[in-house]
Amino acid sequence: MIVPFKFALKESLRFRKTIPWLFLSVCAFVLASTWKLIGKDSTQTEQFVNVVNLLVFRLLPLAAAICTTAIISQEVEQKTIVYLLTRPVERWKLLVGRWGATVVTVTLFSLLSLLTAYLGVGGNVKLPLYNDVLAVFVGALAYTSLFLFVTLLFNRALIICVLFAFGWESSIPNLPTGLQNLSILAHMQGIAKHPESKTGNVLDLVAGILGENKMNATASTFGLIVFSVVMVGLSAYWFTTHEYIPREDAE
Repeated sequence: MIVPFKFALKESLRFRKTIPWLFLSVCAFVLASTWKLIGKDSTQTEQFVNVVNLLVFRLLPLAAAICTTAIISQEVEQKTIVYLLTRPVERWKLLVGRWGATVVTVTLFSLLSLLTAYLGVGGNVKLPLYNDVLAVFVGALAYTSLFLFVTLLFNRALIICVLFAFGWESSIPNLPTGLQNLSILAHMQGIAKHPESKTGNVLDLVAGILGENKMNATASTFGLIVFSVVMVGLSAYWFTTHEYIPREDAE
């Protein structure tokens, strides 16, 4: 499990693959430093919260979708799955190791954007940042584990994952609390404990913060961790018991 983890992590952190995420981190800094042009009366804390909700928390599932589909789906489409499975490593260890590397990669990308947003507002944020860090970590766990299982079930899984990230996750958190339990993003917001937005504009709709979030941070953290363990377990079982061959229509 350690060898697949190290190899996948090294591949994921190659400079050419990190360029888009470095660019988005710069965008987080610029947006945070110029947010006062949008909300002239907002405090630095409110500026930070808006950027985190609108950009950082929304880009995390995108990063998870792109990175997770590279674990198996990309191998199938590029017809390298045969070589991957001939390695002297048990299938479940291979899958879990590569998934673990994906979690680390997505977490690092998201934390970098979180840091640049913090610096962009001048660092004067009256919030415990460890809540945001925890939200990012468990969010990375949940999204990557869910998307991992999706990639094992469907061809062209990236499309499904992106639709979930920007369709489902953009609407469900805006609904009443009972339905918010079905959204990973809503749980992340419950863990972060951000103050509620008072603007109610279209940006809040996109960020998924129109609904009143009354989720318990501890329960949300525990729930997302359990969900991640279950989804990874199902993925390991599925990958071990099913055959995967190169796709002839990939070209």
